[in-house]
Amino acid sequence: MARMTVRTAAQALGVSPDTLEEYLERTGKMEAIRQGKRVFIPAHEVKALLEEKKRKQAARPEKGAACAPEPDRRGMISIAAAHYEAVLEELGRLRYQTQLLEFYRTEAEEKNALLLEKEHRIGQLEAELACLKKPWWRRLLRR
Repeated sequence: MARMTVRTAAQALGVSPDTLEEYLERTGKMEAIRQGKRVFIPAHEVKALLEEKKRKQAARPEKGAACAPEPDRRGMISIAAAHYEAVLEELGRLRYQTQLLEFYRTEAEEKNALLLEKEHRIGQLEAELACLKKPWWRRLLRR
């Protein structure tokens, strides 16, 4: 699977890396792959976003072109649409936070395992040190 750094993806999309990171956090529409402190984005998702951007630009009428008046959108439909967008944004934020929590949980488990190994090694070294503190004749006679 081809992947891109946030900086490379931002350049391809024509936005700043900060804008792209904010978009990832806010919407969660693109998958972010974390490896340590680095963040990667699958290339196919960047390509899909570019195509969507081109479609929107093609559908947008030129300035000065006559266009039909926009229908009145007052009432339940616009409220529901606004609510839908708010829910989508919150879902994106929650997915991003879930990814972060999973990353931190994994990292904490790895650190816990290392800590247990170190504590075990400390116990071994303390036992060895106690043995070495005995006089030579007790060590020889194993008393």
